[in-house]
Amino acid sequence: MRSKRFHILPLKHLVTGTLVSVTLFCVSSVSAEPLVKALPAEPEAPSELETTASGESGQAGNERDLRQTIASMVDAMAHGTYGGRFIHMRGDQLDLMRVIHRYVDGQRVELMVSENGEIREIRRLGDRCACVWPERQQVMLGDYPNINSRLSGERFESADRLSENYRLIDLGGSRVAGQACHLMAVVPRDEFRYGYKLCIGETTPLLLRMSIYDEAGSPIEHNQFTELEQIDSVELTFQDNLTAGLEEEFHQIELGGEPVERPPVRQQQWVVEPLPAGFDVRSRGWRRNPVTGQYFEHIVVSDGLATASVFVEKRDGDAARQVSRTDQGMTKAARSVDNVRITAIGDVPTATVELLVENTVRHPLSGPATEGASDVSR
Repeated sequence: MRSKRFHILPLKHLVTGTLVSVTLFCVSSVSAEPLVKALPAEPEAPSELETTASGESGQAGNERDLRQTIASMVDAMAHGTYGGRFIHMRGDQLDLMRVIHRYVDGQRVELMVSENGEIREIRRLGDRCACVWPERQQVMLGDYPNINSRLSGERFESADRLSENYRLIDLGGSRVAGQACHLMAVVPRDEFRYGYKLCIGETTPLLLRMSIYDEAGSPIEHNQFTELEQIDSVELTFQDNLTAGLEEEFHQIELGGEPVERPPVRQQQWVVEPLPAGFDVRSRGWRRNPVTGQYFEHIVVSDGLATASVFVEKRDGDAARQVSRTDQGMTKAARSVDNVRITAIGDVPTATVELLVENTVRHPLSGPATEGASDVSR
């Protein structure tokens, strides 16, 4: 198998969103003030995120019980053996997938095969994955893309932290793929994160449905099982080797730049201050672009559910500030400072990535870059 390496952003750090703007209208009317005060307050209409299928608003039930239901789902999705078909919809993108999942020797083994469009399959072995295109004779290897893992449930692993930035609302019972399930909403407390609607199986707590809602409470993505089957045992050919069974003619591509402990020369440190409320830095490190030879710093921020990445890389020539949406539906913002390109990307609203790039600055205590620093970010 021939091997190639290209600089492609790791799939698990790709992310999206919508611009938040707040307009205040002030109307002064002295004569109407007593009448207005006498009228009962009109309740704010619940968003689509907070309503059941019948249109009724949900109840803010016992959050501890709802968090426990989510925790049980995360465990069942990680350690269970199951299979089925699910549908993923975002914008005009529609994917039908067949999935088989099991837990072997302390790690997850999963196979997803497309049932529409180009033939492709996604193999997972622990924290690694392979995206296989048989017709192209191409395979891409990299870290497993948790943020785009559809119905894996992994993004909800920090269920105990949800109440800090989200409200949990009980939406009652429902049915998905012929299975009774518990419907609930995960409602953000501010404009810096998306909301979710989950339906978790009652008999077996699998994640049968997950929908994502923007800051206005409108749906932007749906993921739902259409068929679910319990599997007692199944053998997958790649349980010991992700590329097992692939022919020698397949081109192998490694996703992401080469990790490095530090760049060859010292450069000024960049920080994200202040972070959006509820977010903190989860990791940061240096990588090397194997194509350009440039080094870039990768900073990952998260609130335990929403995750975004910030990339700081030297670029020749300035580029205009921009906000865009990637092919995967994620939101990206970028700006240039001197010859340094700052890019933020994540499955979060536009307001979040804009704030991240705006607040990524040189550390005030960092000294000037040493000689030779022109070869890296500065």
